[in-house]
Amino acid sequence: MRDTSRFIRLGSSRAPQLRWTFALLSFASLALTSTLVAQNQLQPIGGPKDLVTESDSGGSIGGRYVHDQSIGFLSVAPSNWWDNEMFRLYPTEILRVQAKESIGIDPQEIHRVQATFGLSMETGQPLFSAVLSLKGKIDGKTLKEALDLEPQPIDIGEHKAVRIRGQFPMVLSRLSADAQFDDGESGEIWYIGSPEWLVETAAASDEVDSSERGPLPVRLASLPKRDGISAVVEMKTIRPLVSGFAMHAAAQLPPRLQPLGQLPGLTDAILLHVDFQGEAVAIQLTLVGIDEPASEQIESILQDSLIEAQVLAMDMIQQKLAGSDASPAMQQAVQAYATRISAMLLQALQPLRVGRDVTIQTESELSVASTGVLAGLLLPAVQAGRTAARRVQSSNNIKQIMLAMHNHHAAYRQLPAAAITDENGKPLLSWRVKLLPFLEEAELYQQFRLDEPWDSEHNLQVAERVPATYQPVGVPLEPGHTIYQASVGEAKGLLPTEAIHFREFMDGLSNTILIVETNPTESVFWTKPDDISMEMESPLDGLGNAWPGGFHVGMADGAVKFITKNIDAELFRKMLTRAGREPLNLP
Repeated sequence: MRDTSRFIRLGSSRAPQLRWTFALLSFASLALTSTLVAQNQLQPIGGPKDLVTESDSGGSIGGRYVHDQSIGFLSVAPSNWWDNEMFRLYPTEILRVQAKESIGIDPQEIHRVQATFGLSMETGQPLFSAVLSLKGKIDGKTLKEALDLEPQPIDIGEHKAVRIRGQFPMVLSRLSADAQFDDGESGEIWYIGSPEWLVETAAASDEVDSSERGPLPVRLASLPKRDGISAVVEMKTIRPLVSGFAMHAAAQLPPRLQPLGQLPGLTDAILLHVDFQGEAVAIQLTLVGIDEPASEQIESILQDSLIEAQVLAMDMIQQKLAGSDASPAMQQAVQAYATRISAMLLQALQPLRVGRDVTIQTESELSVASTGVLAGLLLPAVQAGRTAARRVQSSNNIKQIMLAMHNHHAAYRQLPAAAITDENGKPLLSWRVKLLPFLEEAELYQQFRLDEPWDSEHNLQVAERVPATYQPVGVPLEPGHTIYQASVGEAKGLLPTEAIHFREFMDGLSNTILIVETNPTESVFWTKPDDISMEMESPLDGLGNAWPGGFHVGMADGAVKFITKNIDAELFRKMLTRAGREPLNLP
């Protein structure tokens, strides 16, 4: 980690000792400014209320669209957020357009999103379903590109669905084109999730018979349907697993906080509700005990843990103060501030027990100006973070390609040629097809006719299924195109129509480029036996704009490097040759 302390100057010889004090005060002040508009506005909600309390709107969540094997439930009803005073200064116009352009859905038209989670009884693999109630129409073309849908629909029971390409099996299906919502409006209802759950999720009724339905829909039948965000986790089936994990994790905590690890073993369900009321955020967290004695123990553990956390925090602050060079007045001020803030938090987070339910409820008024402006300022940072994440994913794609190259060499004692050829040496298909068995795509590889060209009717149909490894996320490309291309030539990278061995890389595997990310304008159809030329006279033509600032390359030893767009052309030319014997020192 880069040491930034040398850039900090407080104008005093005691700066190193006081720096943490100023950091603490600055951070705490910023946090309070963003969340509190006056002292004591973070406060517990009085009275025995929790997620089980009857709602003013009436009606329960019920079992509609809840699979019986579900163990987790999440409901988001954002329709009333857009007119909320708290979001008045948020860049909602920008967020709406960004969502519409990215996924084809206007967030303001979302009536409710309901998701459930579970585990397959046969394989133990996670299963997921989300049901989207929408008061408008989806932009199908944009959504298709965003989700990378397969072109041909499939039948699952009575439902038409489209597979979503990706690591986990997922499908998209429209459940209703003219649904009537509880507020009198109408719209569409869509399913996105595991194909195994589509039929039963779509058929799950609102009415719940406890003798026929699973534990989660039975519990949801007793909980009120509310605006905001509601989450429920049914612990009965996963309690042993979660309890064991919690006990192991709690062993890493200070001894006086380790009883927290007992909570999953005492809990039947976890309920969470978050709602936006005017300029306040109301949060209710309820742990439902397996019985009343368990609930009493949950309440006791939470109360003791809050007190112990406060004591530990104050002890740590006192130790810091004792080791600092701060003046007595400064130490006293920091101590007073920490005491005041910790007391406010302790009061706000006190648990309230009613029967089997132990609830922590807080309400915090938000500063509209500070949080709205903060969100606007953070928007470019969020965008930059998204770009960085996509760049990392693309780097991982190249890493997988390089691993496949090495596994191919281990299996055949040679690297693939740049093209699969016919008996006369005519290129038919790309090296990207040849690597499919080493990218866990053996089934797809077997569907290709290796004696036909890439653009034959059969091979084009097979090529509609593009492996995720060849698809850079977030890069605008024509369907089926890729920017992952090989360095090909008699003196560099792969040979055009013949195999080559690692021993022929006389410059060293770590000094020789095999794979590059090209500019999007230089992309090629993934099965076409075509790669960027990278002429030695101008090797950087078509490179440099895959990502802001540069592009990735895969070295012959399997390493992935990021090359800046300002790299010296002569240095890059040396990195391309296999046996140029040029002196080369790479970081």
